[in-house]
Amino acid sequence: MEGIREVRYVHKYTDWPNDVVFYDVPKGSLITIIRPDGKKVTFKVPSKKERLSLNIYAKHAIVSQLDIPPEKAVLKTATFLLFSTEDFDVLKGEYIFRIEVDQHIRLEIKGNCYGLLGTDRYGRDMWVGFVAGMNNTIILSLLISGLTLIFGITLGIISAYIRGMDLILEVLAAIPMPPFFVVLVWLVSTQGIGYNVNVSTLDFVLIFTILTFGRFAKSIKMITLKEKAMEYTRAGLALGASEAWIIRKYIIKPVLEFSARHVTFIIARTISQISILGFFGLSPGVNWGSYLIEVMREGVLYGSNWWWILAPVIAMGLLSLGLALLSENLPES
Repeated sequence: MEGIREVRYVHKYTDWPNDVVFYDVPKGSLITIIRPDGKKVTFKVPSKKERLSLNIYAKHAIVSQLDIPPEKAVLKTATFLLFSTEDFDVLKGEYIFRIEVDQHIRLEIKGNCYGLLGTDRYGRDMWVGFVAGMNNTIILSLLISGLTLIFGITLGIISAYIRGMDLILEVLAAIPMPPFFVVLVWLVSTQGIGYNVNVSTLDFVLIFTILTFGRFAKSIKMITLKEKAMEYTRAGLALGASEAWIIRKYIIKPVLEFSARHVTFIIARTISQISILGFFGLSPGVNWGSYLIEVMREGVLYGSNWWWILAPVIAMGLLSLGLALLSENLPES
């Protein structure tokens, strides 16, 4: 017959715990929690868990057995509900955790969060991770956008004079980025711990730029062809001006004006694409995409610390909006 392990915890604080974690829990273990008011919550462990989080695995049992209206529990964690009164005040007193199992079970009551976004199960400040992801995301976006401007302006102008470049730009603009990007990253990357993809920043930036600058270069080409067809440009050529002088005098100015406005959209688009690639582990270092993977592992989809996942989404939205407003308010020529 299975033994019963019992842990008693007295909660005397004015705030709620962050989580309750059970370690090395065998399959089929029955966990019963008795609150200070005498109410019980019981749930069965479906499979062996090296780390069983109350926030992830017990919310349904807590909501149903404590008769909490589902609409009031949507944005609340399981631990918050367990340690709350009917009016959602802190329920102080002795909590009894009973586990029907023959082996030793370690139980850990996590302290409350600190920092602007709180902490994860390892005690790491999530705000630090958010800021680190923001820094790396913006740096990668600026590098890629800078190379996009250099490649796009150079090849766009050249293609207006050399017909052979047309085919190259058409191919680059027509390439579907996701499949080619995955293949190229796989070719230049190495396998890290836990089957993670390790790709260098230089390789990532170059691959990303090559696969995305084609459409921008075609826009530069069209601006160049338009300027070449203007009367003042043809008059300059008729008077003996060189092509280099025509480019410096008439073409480079509208090209740079267009680039200054368009780069804001390139940066915003690149930030979102880097975050998507980081979500699937295909970008170097920490970024908002890899940050989202970390917070999903902490159970945000189950109502725990849901604001973690909103932080990068809101930040990307505000950054894109700011860049769009900046583009709209650039001075006209």
